[in-house]
Amino acid sequence: MTVPVLTEQDLAQLAATYPSLDFRDAERRAVLLEASSKDVQAAPGSGKTTLLAAKLLLMADKWKHGNRGICVLSHTNVAREEISKRLGATPTGARLLGYPHFVGTIHAFVNQFLALPMLRSDGETVDVIDNDIFAARALSLLRTKAKLRSWVDRNPHQGPQAIASLRYEGAGLTLGWEEGNLPGESTDSRAEAQALKDQLRARGVFRFDDMFAFAERLLVRFPELPKRLSHRFPLVLIDEMQDTSWAQEYLLSRLFDDMVVVQRYGDRNQRILSSGTDAAKLTFPRAGHLNVTTTKRFPESIAAVVRSVQEHGEAVASTAIGGDQPVLILYDTKAVTSVIDAFGKLVLDTFSDDDLSRGAVKAVCARKQSESKSLAGRHVADYWPSYLTSSSTPKGDESIFRLLADPPILGQAALNLEHRVRDVKRAILLALRAAKCPAITDIRDASYLLRKLQEDGVDAAPVRALCRDLSTGLGHTTAANWPTTIDLMFAKLNGLLPTGIDRASFGALGTFEVPAAQASVAGASNDHIVVQEGRAVSIRVGTIASVKGETHLATLVLEAYGGRTKSHDLEATLENIASGAHLNPKASESLRALYRNLYVAVSRPSHLLCLAMNRERAPELQVQKLRDRGWNVILFEAPAA
Repeated sequence: MTVPVLTEQDLAQLAATYPSLDFRDAERRAVLLEASSKDVQAAPGSGKTTLLAAKLLLMADKWKHGNRGICVLSHTNVAREEISKRLGATPTGARLLGYPHFVGTIHAFVNQFLALPMLRSDGETVDVIDNDIFAARALSLLRTKAKLRSWVDRNPHQGPQAIASLRYEGAGLTLGWEEGNLPGESTDSRAEAQALKDQLRARGVFRFDDMFAFAERLLVRFPELPKRLSHRFPLVLIDEMQDTSWAQEYLLSRLFDDMVVVQRYGDRNQRILSSGTDAAKLTFPRAGHLNVTTTKRFPESIAAVVRSVQEHGEAVASTAIGGDQPVLILYDTKAVTSVIDAFGKLVLDTFSDDDLSRGAVKAVCARKQSESKSLAGRHVADYWPSYLTSSSTPKGDESIFRLLADPPILGQAALNLEHRVRDVKRAILLALRAAKCPAITDIRDASYLLRKLQEDGVDAAPVRALCRDLSTGLGHTTAANWPTTIDLMFAKLNGLLPTGIDRASFGALGTFEVPAAQASVAGASNDHIVVQEGRAVSIRVGTIASVKGETHLATLVLEAYGGRTKSHDLEATLENIASGAHLNPKASESLRALYRNLYVAVSRPSHLLCLAMNRERAPELQVQKLRDRGWNVILFEAPAA
């Protein structure tokens, strides 16, 4: 099959469809008109996901095949949702959101077409596919493995990470792990690790990586499958290719033959989720790739910082107008827990309430935890001691009660409904799963819930109404309202529940259990509210990896200890940032990884970039260079007792 070819006349349609966007420059037009297999290396904020969506929209108008479709893969739901939103805005584009096309994450594609069919055919149960939940349950189950637990206790810097990240690898389902280390293969404790992994498999608890191993297993069993997939999807577009692991890239390369047009989009400077010994095998971007070097997200003052930590490719250039000069906060060690508050006050001084309503404000750090004994400024918890990594119970079970609890920022600052809606959808999916609703058997990602119900011809209106009510309402989990909340969920979901589930049996499902430790987590959140003179701003605290693909109004980058580099990231890069020098070509891979993390972090804001580091690690010569380049340097001491 020949993939439709776009022409200059087709590009003229974009001006009417996307009046606020500009596709007139040569770089972007070359991407839109490219008809063969090709990679696209695009700068942060260059609009590559929008560019991809625009190309899809033009393709949709020319696509005439009823049983062969376009496959669009992304690495995160953020990109997938942006593509779906843009396509769904027009009747023509909306056609790509259903059969025979596929728009979703790489994980969702592997689950739907490979792993889950494989598991179902073998009669295996799949309860949850989630790394955090697996980690919590694995560490809980570790208590029953005496020899393995003893080995982990003796190896606190290796064992817990390995147990939390146990995974199957390859078609033979070999036991592996993502982080840390395990005892030798012939030991009893290693055998207990294998037993622990197999026990969780029997309970239907998996990691995302496990699904790729089961997909490999399916390819061995049915070697003709790639031919069928290549016929079904003659055009494959992959977004965020830089975050694809070697295992994922290798699998994808075997799923589609040479007759399929494969175009891959990404930015290799943002490769922070692909690591390990196989990272060197990654092929993105291939020789002859197209470039999109201009960003429309941030002004030149921020672009200069981005270039200073850029590892590969042509220098990022800015076409954006406005923005404030970057800020460096130098804090005393004793003031580390007040840095985010100081940033919030700076944001309130800089932006109006109208500005704050149009963009997120976030504080990010490269590390969740660190073994460094250096002065504070090592990981998220140094700045935000109550940092939460999940909404799971101590046993690793997800809690509907916690997902539906009022965010502490309600009534104090603008609420990010994106996070609230995500949690509500997850709670609804957990309730339906606990009730063994047949309509959601294959749904592992709650963001697909409404779309999947619609595609299957199920009336999703009550579920959509429930999502709206739970997302915008207050007090769902108070002692007085919790039974009423369950009443509401039962009333809206009743049409999807199996025969025999009444209100009493629905409310008795274990997933509605109120956590015993609810009092200790009440009000716990990663959202920090800063109030000043009657105004407030909400700052979400998280890791750099958690904000990939996002655009913020203002971003605070918190100094972190860089693991294998045995250095602090801002200290290691301050000379580059201050002088505009580039990364040393002879730099180690661990140092390059540190630069890539910062590249992602400093390229998030559209207006205000702020760095925060311990003043003990900031040489005055470099600080003065920043002042000379127009930076606002703030010395922050511990507030008076």
